[in-house]
Amino acid sequence: MPEAAAPTRAATETAPEPEIAVVIPAHGQPGLLPEAVESVLAQRGPRAVAAVVVDDGCPYPQTREAALRLARRAPGRVHLLRRRQGGLSAARNTGVDFVLRAWPGCRSVFMLDSDNRLHPDFLARAAGLLESSGPATGWVYPDFDYFGIEDSYSAAGEHSLFLHLLENGCDAGSLVARSVFEAGLRYDETMRSGFEDWDFWLRAAAAGFRGRHVPLAGFRYRRRAESMRLTAERQRPVILGGMRARLAPMIRPRPLLALEAAEVPRFLLLRSGSEAAEFVVDPLRSRHPPETRDAMRRRLVEAMRRPAAIHAPAFTAFASDGAMDALNRTKLLHNALWQTQRLLRGAEAVAITIAAGNDDAVRLERNAGSKTEAALLVLRTTAFSEAAAAGRTDWLDAARTATLRLVLPHHIAHELPPAVLPEARSELAALSNVFGNRHPDAGEWRADWRRPRGRAHEGYKELLGLGAVLPWLSPEGGRDIGLLLPIFELGGVERVIVQYARALRARGWRPHLILTGADRANLPADALDIFETVQFPPAPGMEGADTLRHHLGAALPGLAEGAEARDLAGIAAPMHAVLATHALAAHAVMGALRGLGVVTFAGLHLVERDAVGLPRGNPQALLAFEGAYDGVVVVSRALRDWCVGQGIPDSKVVIVPNGPGYDADPGAVAQALAARAEHPGRPLRALFLGRLDAQKGLDRLRDAIAFTGREGVEWRVVGRAVLDAATDPGAPVEPPPAGPAGLDTLFAWADVLVLPSRFEGAPLTVLEAQRFGCIPVATDTGALREQITDGVDGRLVPSRGSDAEVAVAVADALLSLARDPASRRAMARAAASRAAGAGDWAAHMTPWMTLLERIPDA
Repeated sequence: MPEAAAPTRAATETAPEPEIAVVIPAHGQPGLLPEAVESVLAQRGPRAVAAVVVDDGCPYPQTREAALRLARRAPGRVHLLRRRQGGLSAARNTGVDFVLRAWPGCRSVFMLDSDNRLHPDFLARAAGLLESSGPATGWVYPDFDYFGIEDSYSAAGEHSLFLHLLENGCDAGSLVARSVFEAGLRYDETMRSGFEDWDFWLRAAAAGFRGRHVPLAGFRYRRRAESMRLTAERQRPVILGGMRARLAPMIRPRPLLALEAAEVPRFLLLRSGSEAAEFVVDPLRSRHPPETRDAMRRRLVEAMRRPAAIHAPAFTAFASDGAMDALNRTKLLHNALWQTQRLLRGAEAVAITIAAGNDDAVRLERNAGSKTEAALLVLRTTAFSEAAAAGRTDWLDAARTATLRLVLPHHIAHELPPAVLPEARSELAALSNVFGNRHPDAGEWRADWRRPRGRAHEGYKELLGLGAVLPWLSPEGGRDIGLLLPIFELGGVERVIVQYARALRARGWRPHLILTGADRANLPADALDIFETVQFPPAPGMEGADTLRHHLGAALPGLAEGAEARDLAGIAAPMHAVLATHALAAHAVMGALRGLGVVTFAGLHLVERDAVGLPRGNPQALLAFEGAYDGVVVVSRALRDWCVGQGIPDSKVVIVPNGPGYDADPGAVAQALAARAEHPGRPLRALFLGRLDAQKGLDRLRDAIAFTGREGVEWRVVGRAVLDAATDPGAPVEPPPAGPAGLDTLFAWADVLVLPSRFEGAPLTVLEAQRFGCIPVATDTGALREQITDGVDGRLVPSRGSDAEVAVAVADALLSLARDPASRRAMARAAASRAAGAGDWAAHMTPWMTLLERIPDA
């Protein structure tokens, strides 16, 4: 504890109460202390100034003697406090506490090291700016003007907390408003190796205060070959690590995105035909009023001169309203801008063309399209400005350009937006003219060691370990959840995710679809409307496995630490929570996301098996990364038991039972059930509906069709290959129906749904078929026992044995139903009854959604 501090006897009532107090910690350097104090006493201006020297247990008696001499010379204006040595922060705090107690009318405090000096007009200039800046300004800071080892560095420009987190542009020699200290802020006395002033400014900023640069101030900093500052720089990583850990709530993706948007937005958006220039992170949620194009051009000119003081966004985007609208309607706007940011690491421009497709899919085609057809053209602003400054008005034609094509559903992209290259050429010429007419002065004479403001977005890597961060700003209210999948082709897993997204949105969440392994998503309008954004991955093929690294025999993700992993994490980083469902690549980034405060869940729908029936793939890989997840969402009790049996804590496993994957027409259901109550007097109708992949046992299906076709069973095979090469199922293949009405028709037509799968989870088609009184006949695998009671509302056949034996068992079950219409009708009624009592998705998801809602909104 410090010793009780009191002013010396030399302090009298003859001096007025100071409006500005200068706290001077003193430990060592007694010969320099008088210079510092004399510079305080020499201050000019209308405000009374006092110096408070804090002897921090200095071993040299000359320090105390010098301070006493000065106090006697200037009674009431120089005060000496003594305390046990506690370090620079403790000495400053002792001085601050004294000032607050002794002088209620003192409005600000300046921290002056005992070897530095002040110009006679410094405090008047600083106090005038501080007092005129309003209560949000907590301190004003000067440039860095050194003597001893002569040098000068600029600190000009608006204060940016985002940049302040990356580098300290405010010297300890700053004038601090009394309100900052009255808010309870003090210097951290545990920090004795340096950067305690940087830490103080950041904590003041976290409390709502901001700094402001005072130009032409006159603060003089003594610089020597060895100093405390240089010692701190040698320990920079360790000291910064501790500082940032204490400031963790502020150094999170969402707060940083909000800061970036408010202070240093990364995109300059120029819309065709508009004279406005928008400065944005998220183009849907601008935080700045637009500037005129003339003002924007002057800004770009000044930013080239003084890049660390004047902000110009890193990227300049040209687009028409039509292109922005088309990308927004297909939920691709944010991913399109994110993709351009990545590509501009190695290019000067990115051209994105928009094309109309012939189905409901949205697709990203890499290295496709042309610059001349670009509906969205994004440039590196520095390259654009440099070309304009050099008068290279033909630069756009020669610029290194990466290309992308976005293929959108025809109903959205039937009128293609205009190309924007002519607009960009016109703007380049206009900017070149402004450069040609600029004032010839050289700008700031001081050097500037700070990073250019236009590169602020690169700070996410230093602060969070992320690559390109999705330019998404969460709106007020609600939360964002990323739903990660390897592909989206509207198979069973994808249809479950659509139902999850619908239920989550009804509870106030904003669901985002994030693909980890595909540049295509099959999204009918009703599914597209549910998602807030659609995100394609950094690169195709990210779902590949590392065949040299295994866990329990399963290959681990091939995605290694590096740019692509950082970029994938950057897509999901703005989310409050994520659910990664059978996405192998996602495992590689979940630990990083969880460390950033994102709540992480894995979704598990089935345990995959290899050709001899052994578990393989994503579930086993999940076990290796279980510690990176807050929980695991499973679709059945069987999967829950498997997870617990593999060592996942029971409390981390949440069961969300599957329901039907779409809403059937109640009239169609009633009509189908009424028709089944009559004896049809026709052959049994059998339906296979699903992916034409090896998992589904297509060779078994082929043999079952051959066995039963001779007995008059009618067959329809509906589906398409997704994961594997197409296999002949032994019957003509129909494409999947385009919408719910087509599915209703299929289930009403069929008497039985056949699933001869090698492995399954809890198939949606079972519930969908049962709803229509269509009887499932399936292999006894996965969670099918939880969906079917054998002989009551469906048939289960043994899944073990050879494929030929399974095919015979399926055929026998079908023929048994074909020969017994009464049993078939009873089983159809039981199936429909079971489906009617299965509950809905919102009810099934309530336990998990309730758990999500307990997450603090960091």
